[in-house]
Amino acid sequence: MNIVFYTSGISGIGRLAVGVAIYNALKRNNISCNYSMLTHSPMGYIAQDVGIEHIYIPLEDEVQLSRKNYHKSILYHTVTVLKPDILIVYLQWFTLDQFIHELTCKKIFLMHNVTPNFFSFATQYGEYEFNPKHYHYCFAIEPFNPPFEAKAINPLIMKNHDEILPKKEAKEKLQLPLNKKICLISISGNEHEFDDYVKKYTIELSSEYDFFVTSNHEDQNIFPIIDYFNAFDCIVCGAGYNSFWETRFFTKKAYTIPLKRVFEDQSYRVKHFSNYTFTRNGADQLVELLV
Repeated sequence: MNIVFYTSGISGIGRLAVGVAIYNALKRNNISCNYSMLTHSPMGYIAQDVGIEHIYIPLEDEVQLSRKNYHKSILYHTVTVLKPDILIVYLQWFTLDQFIHELTCKKIFLMHNVTPNFFSFATQYGEYEFNPKHYHYCFAIEPFNPPFEAKAINPLIMKNHDEILPKKEAKEKLQLPLNKKICLISISGNEHEFDDYVKKYTIELSSEYDFFVTSNHEDQNIFPIIDYFNAFDCIVCGAGYNSFWETRFFTKKAYTIPLKRVFEDQSYRVKHFSNYTFTRNGADQLVELLV
């Protein structure tokens, strides 16, 4: 069985992390398959570091992916050469829009909470509208109501509780003092967001915690940082999909900061789901439904 996970990932590691969560769930559930990630991300090495085949392709524009030209595009060529049995599309529906109906594989669409205009918009080259009928299944991977029928599952988390390091081992590997409370600051937004929030919270929380700081802007960036969650008594992070739901899954004391993003209202996530209770890891739910 050949499974291809496709997403964008041009601005950070968040979308790649969802692909890693699915890969880990496939292994955890002893599902034999060839799994690869097809993305536009320059950070694909994080997938390769955990044993996933990562295929990078440049992000093409509306002209290259138009009805007239898509068959000459790198994306079309790559997908057809890969010949997936299952194609999992995480958010990035519009680049596939002109030829998704041609693909004979099982097609799965994953979405987190996005604004309604994500599914329908116009460009100078024409109008785009998401058609759920092009997919065998659409999954909402956090609570929200998309403008079409979708199956709701728990959020997807990269690791389960028994797969991360115990507290003492995690602290020793990070060279953290065993007898002090540690606050993790992990913000992978743009650089000014990172600098501003590190300054703010190291001042505000300095009387209670020592700090460990990691980001995609730092040389000491650690992926996945959840391997070390037991080392931390408190976490400061953005309220993006992975960061927010990881703190909830592992029931960590957290300051989750809504950051302004296109097509996403992170403040809604913080306001409505800070007390969310998982029934299980959504990644395990997903792979059971897929195969």
